[in-house]
Amino acid sequence: MIFVGLLRCTDWKRNWRIKLLIDLRVEGKKTLVIGGGTLGERKVKSLMRHQAEVTIISESFTQALRDLGAQGQVTLVEQRLGNEATQLRNHIRDSMLVFAATNDPDLNHQVSKVARESRVIVCAVDMPEICDFYSPAVFQRGSIRVGICTDGKSPIISKVLKERLSAEVTEIDSLSLEVQHHARELAKGKINDSTVRRDTLYQILNDSEINGKLKSGKLEEAKTVAETLIQAASQTQSSDD
Repeated sequence: MIFVGLLRCTDWKRNWRIKLLIDLRVEGKKTLVIGGGTLGERKVKSLMRHQAEVTIISESFTQALRDLGAQGQVTLVEQRLGNEATQLRNHIRDSMLVFAATNDPDLNHQVSKVARESRVIVCAVDMPEICDFYSPAVFQRGSIRVGICTDGKSPIISKVLKERLSAEVTEIDSLSLEVQHHARELAKGKINDSTVRRDTLYQILNDSEINGKLKSGKLEEAKTVAETLIQAASQTQSSDD
């Protein structure tokens, strides 16, 4: 699974930042959430959906987090964290990423500082100025994922845009993606000319017969039509050669 984020890469010597939208694989990776309240719970559930290995450190935990810990789905560390850097570094250094989700701004700042010193990317919830990445508003249709980022300025705008755009991306688009993936892999082995290959994939995308079959849920039949178009393009290319 994929965790979608906005990564802010900092050049400390020049003091400027470049922002990159990335798909970040976290399945099976060690991740850390500092804070066991409602904010922390939300981040934990997001990481779990993407099959990350999650540890939560807090003095107290929501009941939902305690239940997850009792079920062995996450690791709970019941501990009071201060601002002492060595203590934080011991927890942070082996993690792929960290969420600082406490209600203590000073602690969140220190977590961010230590994480950066340890070369671990960090997100301090509701404190965008000390984040390396943000959690975008995301919706998914099959293998299509769309994330909306606002540089951490307005979660409400992210949510509204997500709802607006999610109405535009349909299950037909998801099925069309599967046809394109199948066709692209097949075309790589049959059509050497990259321009012909690209034009054929566009032809498949806009083919009325294929789209009609997708609207009827006939994915495999749509793939068969795509195969026919690729074969025809391959034969045309061979005759031109």
